Amino acid sequence: MKRSTARISVAAFLAAATLLTGCNSDDSGSGGSAGKQTSDATSAGTDAGTTDATGSSDDTGSTGEELDKASFYKAVIDAQVEAGSYRSRSSSTTAGMSAVMEGEATYRDGKLFGHVKSSADSPQQIEGVVAAGVLYLKGTSLGLPSGKWLKLDPNDPDNADSPLAALAAVADPEAALRAMGDLTALSKVGEESIEGVATTHYKATMSTKNYADVLGLPAEAAKLMPATMPFDMWIDEENRPVKMTLEFDIAGQKSSTEQTYFDYGADIDVTVPEDADTVTPKQAGLGGLGG
Repeated sequence: MKRSTARISVAAFLAAATLLTGCNSDDSGSGGSAGKQTSDATSAGTDAGTTDATGSSDDTGSTGEELDKASFYKAVIDAQVEAGSYRSRSSSTTAGMSAVMEGEATYRDGKLFGHVKSSADSPQQIEGVVAAGVLYLKGTSLGLPSGKWLKLDPNDPDNADSPLAALAAVADPEAALRAMGDLTALSKVGEESIEGVATTHYKATMSTKNYADVLGLPAEAAKLMPATMPFDMWIDEENRPVKMTLEFDIAGQKSSTEQTYFDYGADIDVTVPEDADTVTPKQAGLGGLGG
């Protein structure tokens, strides 16, 4: 794998992982012409409400029990699942280029269905759908046939030789939890109000070796990652994330992401691409990229 290809693979992987731990949008984000199959937001967790970013009107004080390294990610993800659905927005900058991704997500029988799409003014247009562990991507930079989605199914052996295989793996929320759940440090900063929502601010450090190993990131790409990755997360009194910031440096390229989460319990539909509108990495010529 070329060094430039490895760098792109890492950047795409980290972006996808961030989105999958919190899809984002303030519009319908229903997937447009993506297909006809839909997943409706279930009634589970809708008592969270939608009165503000997290369905809570409290603007001071905070929050539930203090979390530790072992319980942190599970508590946060369990809280999102219990809420039933949410929206969020991520703003990221890599090598001086900025992009905003918007989307939304819902859980059905504990499985994540989400849709994300770059804002109209983003320099690179990309759209993604997550459907019960399967990841679909569409974007001009992928070189796909017109109107087609790239389908990344972690159970499809055709994905094994693709440099995008790790993206298929991260579509499995349990795998993502195992990968990101290995924290080397966690500290409580204090109680803060984020846009009127009472939160607890945590600083954490994640082991990127575990992250790369669990999700099968190509060795060439994994070598470019820093040994650890610090991030900040603000969670509400029900342990639901309200904001997350992440900064990292890969092969001299600095990247940063800020993600906010809101509209917990909202009524959300996610449209899943039909198989007839998809291609596999092998069919798209995205198998092993050596050289």
